[in-house]
Amino acid sequence: MTSDFTIRNVRPDDLAAVTALEAAAFPPAEAAAEAAFRYRIAAFPERFFVAEADGKLIGLVNGCASNLEELDDALYEPQGHEPDGKNQMVFGLAVDEAFRRRGVGAALLGALTDFAAKTGMRAVLLTCKKEKIAYYERLGFSCRGVSRSAHGGAVWYDMEKIL
Repeated sequence: MTSDFTIRNVRPDDLAAVTALEAAAFPPAEAAAEAAFRYRIAAFPERFFVAEADGKLIGLVNGCASNLEELDDALYEPQGHEPDGKNQMVFGLAVDEAFRRRGVGAALLGALTDFAAKTGMRAVLLTCKKEKIAYYERLGFSCRGVSRSAHGGAVWYDMEKIL
């Protein structure tokens, strides 16, 4: 793991960069569009972290607060943020391909998890594909089985980290 990057909260002027990073990291059916990021940056910037190296955005993690017990597909749309929600949802964790396997993703998820814990939330919830389950388990998440999510037409697994 290297520390040649910094983690900070997103800013409005990051919109184009986070949209491009997401598009490079996810298939088109799964990637959030610019309009979704515009909403997220405005609605919950404190729950949206980016990683930066040499002035370039190299990673992102974001998600709303909710009282739901699992990540519902409707939350991906510009709606659903409950500022006093007990669970931190994770919509996406993306790292520039050139910076993967350097601890960037773990640091980003750690920043969001730390924020959730500091603000008294119950858990961090996310969905992932089967091949990513072990990664999230190493970061302290437990797999709760196949998710009801049909986001992007993929099969997802519900993951939970109790705080």
